[in-house]
Amino acid sequence: MKVAIVGGVADGASCAARLRRLDEKADILMVERGPYISYANCGLPYHVGGVIPKESSLIVANEQMFRWNFAVNVRTNCEAITISPRQKTVVST
Repeated sequence: MKVAIVGGVADGASCAARLRRLDEKADILMVERGPYISYANCGLPYHVGGVIPKESSLIVANEQMFRWNFAVNVRTNCEAITISPRQKTVVST
């Protein structure tokens, strides 16, 4: 099975990890427009308000962790432009 997940923050990362636990042989691609995956969005107001000074403190997992632990092909700074289920392709920047 081949799966493309668009969005790597919160639900996308959770989906990829759960899918790997359900299917060890699935070919999983996760595409994230921004520079981070598995980002604690709920802590963002604390960062903006100065309670959490470093934005990097909000990162739960990075690309390398997902590759090593879950065998997920992660592409950050890569925006999915078009998805074609019929052709089974994702066009990205």
